[in-house]
Amino acid sequence: MRRKPPASSPEAGAYAGLSAHGPVLAGHAAGRRPRALSEKQRRGLLGSAAARVAEEARERKRRWLRRLDTIHISGCRTKRQRWEALAALVEPMLARLDLATLALGWLDENGAFRLNRQRGLAEDTGLSECRVSRTFSALEDAGYLLRRVRRIFKDGQRWISRVTIHLRPRFFIDLGLGHQLAEARTRKKAQRESHLRDVTARRQQAAVQGLGDAAMRRQSHRKAQAVRKARVVKLEEARELERSRAMAEAAHQLAVDNPDLSPAQIRALLERRFPPT
Repeated sequence: MRRKPPASSPEAGAYAGLSAHGPVLAGHAAGRRPRALSEKQRRGLLGSAAARVAEEARERKRRWLRRLDTIHISGCRTKRQRWEALAALVEPMLARLDLATLALGWLDENGAFRLNRQRGLAEDTGLSECRVSRTFSALEDAGYLLRRVRRIFKDGQRWISRVTIHLRPRFFIDLGLGHQLAEARTRKKAQRESHLRDVTARRQQAAVQGLGDAAMRRQSHRKAQAVRKARVVKLEEARELERSRAMAEAAHQLAVDNPDLSPAQIRALLERRFPPT
């Protein structure tokens, strides 16, 4: 049996269905929150998996997911309530499943992985978060699911827990869909790699474009500075020329009005009238 984590640990928060405070950057916050399989998904692997889970929850013939019926040491079968909760959860879970990684989430246009979380599943199915968490715990005991808990120091202010939910390949194998899962994952991994290559190419192109724009801005700034400097120099030359003309006219006028003044005296008078700038 799995040992219960300490009450103060981040794992306990995840297993109790608790969510971090603050805005949730998950599927429902990012605008992608499928509550059921699409028609295309129903015709493939995910639709077959959902149908077989619903069949086993309804008929309890131990045809599929037998490990879930044998998780108790006492040998008692898993309660019907747990199977009913799994039947309610299976479509929202599979609708949000990234087949390349078997994690609940998806890659956005920028190549970042967006989590689909336990709280969203509870809201979509009408189940309580505690019931969803207990169902996930039963799936973990059966080896069908894995929850990975990370501690993140957010905004330099507080520690929060981020839980990534993974379905294990054994879940599909025990539904008789192992071969289909292998084929689907091969396709999805190729699509994922292609998408990530495109994202990398776009980032590199944006980086090159940014460098080019920055170089153009620097060149434009240098040109503008050169124009301003040339304008300032031209203005200074014009002022100096005007000052020289004014001094020459004043010196001539002083020499005419005061013929007894020596050149040194005239120069001293001009320096007082036209102080150096």
